[in-house]
Amino acid sequence: MVTLVGEVKAARQAVLAEALQRWERHARRRDADRKSIAAQGPGAADSEIQRKRYAEREARRKAIQQFSAAERMIGDAWEPTVFAPSERARQAAIPVARIVTLPGKGYEAQGVATGFLISPGLLMTNHHVFPDPSYALSMGANFLHQTDEKGKQLGIFFAVEPETFFLSDAVLDYAIVAVAARGTNGERLEDLGFVRLIEAAGKILKGRPVNIIQHPGGGARQYATTGNLLLDILDEGFLHYEADTAQGSSGSPVFNENWELVGLHHCGIPDSRDGQILRDDGNPWNAEGDPEDDIHWLANEGARVSHIVASLKMVRVESEAQQRMLTELLTSTADPLRNVQIESAAPDAAEMSSKGGVGMAQNIFNISGNVTINFAAPAAAAAVVPPEKPAPTPKPITALEKTQTFDPDYAERPGYDPDFLGVEVPLPGVTAARAEELYTVDDYRAYLAEDRNAIELDTHNLGGTDPLELRYHHFSLVTNKKYRMPMWTAVNVDYRAEAREDPRSRQDFGGENWRLDGRVPKKFQLVDADIYGPAGNFDRGHIVRRDDNCWGESGLPTAYANADTYHWTNCTPQHELFNQETPDGKEYRGRIGIWGAFEGRLADQIEAGGGQAVIFAGPVLGTDGRTHDFGRGRVWYPLKFWKVVIVPETTRRRPRLLAYGFVFNQSAVIKEFGLDIKEGLDLTGFGRQAKSIKAIGELAGIEFPDVVIAADQAP
Repeated sequence: MVTLVGEVKAARQAVLAEALQRWERHARRRDADRKSIAAQGPGAADSEIQRKRYAEREARRKAIQQFSAAERMIGDAWEPTVFAPSERARQAAIPVARIVTLPGKGYEAQGVATGFLISPGLLMTNHHVFPDPSYALSMGANFLHQTDEKGKQLGIFFAVEPETFFLSDAVLDYAIVAVAARGTNGERLEDLGFVRLIEAAGKILKGRPVNIIQHPGGGARQYATTGNLLLDILDEGFLHYEADTAQGSSGSPVFNENWELVGLHHCGIPDSRDGQILRDDGNPWNAEGDPEDDIHWLANEGARVSHIVASLKMVRVESEAQQRMLTELLTSTADPLRNVQIESAAPDAAEMSSKGGVGMAQNIFNISGNVTINFAAPAAAAAVVPPEKPAPTPKPITALEKTQTFDPDYAERPGYDPDFLGVEVPLPGVTAARAEELYTVDDYRAYLAEDRNAIELDTHNLGGTDPLELRYHHFSLVTNKKYRMPMWTAVNVDYRAEAREDPRSRQDFGGENWRLDGRVPKKFQLVDADIYGPAGNFDRGHIVRRDDNCWGESGLPTAYANADTYHWTNCTPQHELFNQETPDGKEYRGRIGIWGAFEGRLADQIEAGGGQAVIFAGPVLGTDGRTHDFGRGRVWYPLKFWKVVIVPETTRRRPRLLAYGFVFNQSAVIKEFGLDIKEGLDLTGFGRQAKSIKAIGELAGIEFPDVVIAADQAP
């Protein structure tokens, strides 16, 4: 082809699955449509009423010759480009923004998606980017982030204001949020204009071109024009089209050839086989380690503007001020061509060509060579409301641009603070007998030398045989490369109210999105396919607990601290009864998990005792454990876990410290309840619908084979 990038990525994968289902449902009709278009040209696959609507709008467009311009394409094909292909494209791009985490306080702006102004004060993007107002906290809109003759321009920044206006729709995957009237350097939002939502149907036909303005990868603006054709118009409210998009393009405007908005881009549609997403080389795509660029994409999907407007007309917002903003938006959705008088236009006016050529004389691009294109219509002026004066020249912004899609700089993560409690508490060490098991600075240097994707760190002042301290937000750890787990972790914990001002709940930060650490070779990280997926009773157990680490300044700092705990380097296999105090909100077969219960009680005690602590923790590696082959070779998993808690006795600058040590054993629950080894199907997301096979047989009157009943994984 995020809210932070990781959160957006997880949400986008759920949207992608729904889009794939829609794509597959319409496969037979789509194939027939392609044959019709190939034989008769664009419009051949549309209904008579759709062709009539399209023909009438194009006839009106021709009747008002208010705009004429020439465009030129250079080269054999027009691929996504950083330069506007025309003046109308440039005007259409001014209200399009990069959705970013606002720069400041040592943090650079991080691009996570695309959005665009749809009224003088409202911006549209995807629901999976902003599912609710909390996701828009500390976020902004970065306009005019582009490449021009002078190079890359960072552009201008405006804060988004969900407290002023916010609404979202999960079905059509759109979100609308207010934007501050003034930019971070005083720029006026009204100077940028906006993209008009036109409710009228008939703006495009199957087989005709679409254009997309986007910020792929969270980077500078790009234009995807020509060679991009509309494939299908779904009654469910979506469009399918061919176009070059990328991660970060979520929320991009999809225009027809006259630069009228026809859709809101939200995801690509991947190739699949037997329920598995495929890479370009035909092999299954691995969500844990493979980049999305490796996916074999078939098409793209976006929500239809006419359906978005129809849904907005059903909305009732909370306050008078919000209702005024919504009313102003809906007032602008009337068709700008509606009052143009024309003679009756027959469906043939859509100008279908006889042998698949694109027959209209208006801005049709030929991708086979250099060509001049003439515009005969004024749609740009109607579809994109321009600013009253030229867009302002961006003022210099002190924040530097970056290209990372996650927390941008592993080299600058602060890690564990030994002076956190006012008295130095150094990091743990290991005995000489265990030192060779650790991932060292020399190991890292060798990895950096051989793998171009390794993340570069400054190790000039580190000894080669020293274990590499992996620093995160608020915590550090070292990796045991033999067991592929943390040897130890050290975290600064702060439960004081002033450190926990971010209002977002655990759910607001998004679901579990475990990721590899690019500073460590994948072979030294234990991931889902190794154990957690096939061993159904094993949780992905944090050693540094998410709740302990989720503190800091409201917004980006807290979100980064939360996300950092979801690295595989911080993960160990823990039986769900052992790990969770009350799995799924209830006792587990009459039990309460001892590790989970202890961690919850410990957090309460730390909070009551002043709020701050240092915690060292890890699995007991080597002396106690078991091995099992879960399908990818034998994997060792621990039975015991240790935790040392250090707290200050008072809030004095140099307090007396109190330390407590604990060892917990999960062997009893594993022996009693087993590993619950699962094979074949990944039914994540269908927990509510899960039933035992025996119950289904009784309900439906079906007798399933004994071998199927015996393989049932339902409790």
